This record gives sequence, C-alpha cells and structure tokens, in this order.
Amino acid sequence: MKKLVLLSLVLIMATAGSASAGKNTFGGSWNVSLPTGDTNDFASGLSFRGASMEWRTFRTRDTALGINASWDVFNETFDGTITEANFAFTGKAWRYVNAVPVYASWHRYFSRHQSGKRVFVGMNAGTAYIERRTEVGIYQSNEENWHLALAPEVGMQMPWDSFLGWVSVRYNYAFSAGDVDAQQWFEFRIGFGMD
Repeated sequence: MKKLVLLSLVLIMATAGSASAGKNTFGGSWNVSLPTGDTNDFASGLSFRGASMEWRTFRTRDTALGINASWDVFNETFDGTITEANFAFTGKAWRYVNAVPVYASWHRYFSRHQSGKRVFVGMNAGTAYIERRTEVGIYQSNEENWHLALAPEVGMQMPWDSFLGWVSVRYNYAFSAGDVDAQQWFEFRIGFGMD
C-alpha cells in the first residue's frame, strides 16, 4: 500500500510540474477524519492520522480541474471475541482501516476578487483503495478492495503572496466492492500550497 501512495504522489507532482505557470495550485493538507456508517462500525472515533496532496489548474477565473490523493487511517482497540470463517478469537483486538482515495476533481470558486479569500464547492470522483485489518495476538484478518468513490467538498481558500492556505470539509463515499460494504468518512482538511 505504501508503494501505491508514493506512486500517486509522484504522479500528482509530475503533472503539477509540467503545468503552465500562474494558473495552477499545488499543495498538501493535514486531514482530521471522522468515520461514519460501516467505517465507523468497524473502527470508530476521530482520527488525526491523515494527509493529502493535490493539484488544481484553473480553466476559467472561477473553475478549476485537478487531481488529488489522500491517506486516512482509522483504528480502534477493544476486548472481546471475534468470529472469522471457521474459528473465533478472544482477547485484546486492534482494528485498522487504511483508506487511500485517488480522485479527479472539479471546483467552482465564489468571490468578487481572485486575489482575496475565495469560498469554493467541488466534486471529487475516482477510486479508493480500502484495507480493513483486524489483529488479535499474532493472528491477523485482512480485507483489501478497490472501490468506486465520490467526495463532495466545500471550503475556503486564503492567499498569502505567492502561497495559499485553505480549509475544507470533504465527505468521502466509497461504494461497496467485493464483500465489503460502502465505506464513508468526513475529512476536515487544513492545507498549504503554492499558487
């Protein structure tokens, strides 16, 4: 999975480096994530373990297309019995969800001046690699799937000279794949990049 994340980040940086100057933004963000739905049932609780990288190119003054990749990690520890195919474990267990969405994006910006604060809304669409893992002692159960995924987003961009910052909220919805139900989570993103 680390190879997948690194490959995605290299592709984003290579694409950003080949873009024309002045009409592009590139940056990274720290994600604080909150699982919902089936993701929350598997590993609940707020997670401070997330990061994103993204590139956007402005096609007009108020619309941008882009690509981005994130990595969000959820975990939960509990005592109890876990039943798998033909056996059961009793003891302390750890559950992990690694979610790696890779999206193409469209964003619409709202403001009177391009140089000031700009509110934006957007839609991200693509795929998400989801790994769900349960560990009890030396035993491990693992499920890995690629899911089709969508993520609506709303946020605000704040420029500082040739740099910019942003805050946004993104709701990720990865449709069911294989034996794994749909996975959902919110990302509260704080980002910094170059304009």
